[in-house]
Amino acid sequence: MMLHKKDVLVDAEAKRVIAELYDKGHGLADYAIEQVLGKQLSKGEREDLIQEGFLRLIIRAETLCKKEEDKQLSYMYSVMRNVAIDEGRRRSKKKLLLCLNDNDWLEIPSTDLTPEERCMMEADIAEKRRRLTEVLERLEPRDRALLLEKYKNGLSDSEIGQKLGIKARNVRVYLARARRKAAMYYGDEVNEEKRNRKSKNQSDSRAGAERM
Repeated sequence: MMLHKKDVLVDAEAKRVIAELYDKGHGLADYAIEQVLGKQLSKGEREDLIQEGFLRLIIRAETLCKKEEDKQLSYMYSVMRNVAIDEGRRRSKKKLLLCLNDNDWLEIPSTDLTPEERCMMEADIAEKRRRLTEVLERLEPRDRALLLEKYKNGLSDSEIGQKLGIKARNVRVYLARARRKAAMYYGDEVNEEKRNRKSKNQSDSRAGAERM
């Protein structure tokens, strides 16, 4: 059992419970992750997520030890699903420019998600799609066309060059520049939203203090 984070200290009883749960529930943990993320992960990647899940269980060992054995397995299953959902979100952020097709922004990994989990993921996806649309509108026409032809229409560099009147050997350079601009604008969108949210919170706090 390869658990990292040496700074996490648990007592003997918690260690025993975690070790037994790891032995008895490893298959269930693997199943929980596969139910959320499907077959897109390798065995090694699933094992990494199982390790992450058991690290979370170690941190919550006090709560875990108070549960009966069947409840411990249920609790572990829930933790593993949350780990898998978090991984799905992390992977979605890496798909900023590979998901311009409206039907392929991010496949919600499993129909086995609860309504609340699916709602959260759909809202997250919709927000990223909105931001990306705004980013594309800020780009120069050629940069926007390059990204759409490459990532939405799936054209090769030579096909893009022929369609846009660009030498094929220059397409990759221009695409790299367009991606950098898009990533910069996307970061601006996120930071602006954070600033607006912070400003609103401060205004609400001041208004609440004045009412008091």
